[in-house]
Amino acid sequence: MQFNKKMGTTALAVSLVMATTLVGCSKDSNSDSAANAVHATNGGTANNASTDAKANNASTDAKANNATPDAAPSLDPVELSIYYPGGEQKDVAAVEEEMNKQLKDKINATVKIHAVDWGNWDQKINLMVASGEPFDLVWTGSGDYSVNVAKGAFTDLTDLLDKDAPELKAQINPVLLSGTQINGKNYAIPIEKELAEQFGVMLNKDLVDKYQFDLSTVKTLADLEPMLQTIKDKETGVVPFWGSKNVTTLIPYEQNGSDPVPGVIPLDGTTKVVDQWETPEMLQLLKTMKEWNQKGFFQQDPATQKDSTANDQAGTVFAEWSQLTPGKDKVLSQGWGHPLVQVALSEPYTTSADLSGSMTAISRTSKNPDRAMMLINLLHTDAQLLNTLVNGVEGKHFVKVSDNVIKLPDGVQAGQSAYAPGNSWQEGNQFLDYLWDNEDSQKWEAYKAFNASAKPSPIVGFTFNADPVKNEEAAINNVYNAYIDGLATGTIDYEKVLPDFVDKMKKAGLEKVIAERQKQIDAFLANKG
Repeated sequence: MQFNKKMGTTALAVSLVMATTLVGCSKDSNSDSAANAVHATNGGTANNASTDAKANNASTDAKANNATPDAAPSLDPVELSIYYPGGEQKDVAAVEEEMNKQLKDKINATVKIHAVDWGNWDQKINLMVASGEPFDLVWTGSGDYSVNVAKGAFTDLTDLLDKDAPELKAQINPVLLSGTQINGKNYAIPIEKELAEQFGVMLNKDLVDKYQFDLSTVKTLADLEPMLQTIKDKETGVVPFWGSKNVTTLIPYEQNGSDPVPGVIPLDGTTKVVDQWETPEMLQLLKTMKEWNQKGFFQQDPATQKDSTANDQAGTVFAEWSQLTPGKDKVLSQGWGHPLVQVALSEPYTTSADLSGSMTAISRTSKNPDRAMMLINLLHTDAQLLNTLVNGVEGKHFVKVSDNVIKLPDGVQAGQSAYAPGNSWQEGNQFLDYLWDNEDSQKWEAYKAFNASAKPSPIVGFTFNADPVKNEEAAINNVYNAYIDGLATGTIDYEKVLPDFVDKMKKAGLEKVIAERQKQIDAFLANKG
């Protein structure tokens, strides 16, 4: 594996200064619910970036809009598919039609948008990859990126970037491209967004206000318990806490490589790779989840009922795990149709996964990889096209208040739009996203402060190459999938089952995987200089 000696230093500097190029959400390719699909709608629907960023984007916009029409007539018409995890949208056909109008004179392409609910995402994409089904753009993240690269599922984009996306490459933060390479090659294009992560909970504000809960007392997950008990006792039909496997991110360790495969480092600045399932913090978390399940705090059958979309929109969930960014509660309030408030349970922290947490890849089965790369280029440089994909058709799904601020059309209530995919953190350049009128006009300034406050990981810029252990990782992933939902929601007794879970992963090759991760991290640190 080849490493850039300056990469870690550069990534750290960018994570601290950040200023003008990155905004949005990150992470979770293994989210259980559409709440986490909308979950991460963090930076979501917005654009009020700094003057420099606007000028930069305006420049690249002009290039994209003025340069491509001349070339488009010489291109044969093609249809490109776009796959991302999230809820299906009633008006998707209208959005496709509008995007097709914009794309005809730019790259002579049409699109088909495919939203796959979070609960079925991994299975759906894995089956498509295994069967060799042709498809084009596909969302990927730190949880599955290296595994799919090792499988040969994604196209090498290194040369395509230069050939088909020069505007994108000229304006994107170079650390995003260098820090997500595997063996010196780009297999996905990172979404331009924030460079730090923070975890916590999203709470139903109406219920917080009704019972006058003091959120300043909530510093840990355990601090929520009295509130959950109140909701359980007094709010029939409301789920006190939506149980999911995502809660395991609340232990103080940093994942590197595929999320389902153990092998983490502590958040204390040391770099010894350990199995998180054998740490005291994980044991305490599993104990809490078992107790909460026994107390009836979770939804019915939490190990199998993973999609919280309907409950979120109905306002029948009090508390839910969430990855946080400044103002995410306002964005989700817009999508769910009722007020929310967020509470952080961890400090902002910059990891390698925050570079690769949300990306767009092109399937190796794509029949038109060049045109697919041109579409990615436009999603990073063309504000009108990007906002059509993430916000819908102007006049139908939103109306402009000003150049970069939008609101719902008259007569449409929050949470009732026929197109509100919550996918802005999964597509293109969030600096180009319009800002909803309920959002803070200083949102992007808050993002800069958020990034500047983040503690950097000692391995920022490191990307694990899973190829040497791809067979072991595949076997471990199967074991993980058989146990994780029951363990994380307390529906199976961790004291009885955890030893068997760990033993099966070790028999599948866990110790070899951990040794390989340690070897690569040590080499990265030695070369970082």
